[in-house]
Amino acid sequence: MSKDAVVSLVEITSKSVRRITALKVAPSQTSFVSNNATSIAEAYFEKGAWFRAIHAGETPVGFVMLYDPSLPGAKPLDDGKASDIWLWRYMIAEPFQRLGLGRKTLDLIVEHARSRPGMTDLLASYVPGPGCPREFYLKYGFKETGRTCADGAENEIALRL
Repeated sequence: MSKDAVVSLVEITSKSVRRITALKVAPSQTSFVSNNATSIAEAYFEKGAWFRAIHAGETPVGFVMLYDPSLPGAKPLDDGKASDIWLWRYMIAEPFQRLGLGRKTLDLIVEHARSRPGMTDLLASYVPGPGCPREFYLKYGFKETGRTCADGAENEIALRL
């Protein structure tokens, strides 16, 4: 896989779902992200869910899911504002990490979030611990909010759109 690969966000279909659910992070990262099969299942029961496969060229390399309160029938999350769009799930599979694909994907996620009506902040969270994605997000420009979520287990971060 080349660092020059074109990254895109692709709708998941009945023909591609097995390839996406087969993507895995490193064993040391499994406590930081839900598996893709669970995330896709949850998306079908949440009106605010927007999800896509991450492709590098034609190759599926990851998964992203946003919570978008501007979607029909969706509401802001608990204690959230109607202008908060959440980066709910985000993973690049282990064989494709450290190739710059994560940053390219985050560029596409931010571009999508900015295209949504009324959104002012892209929020995300991380489980603190060795190997967590905190530094990746802070280097990109996210800021710690000082708030926690998931019953205090995750630290919230925000990127102004």
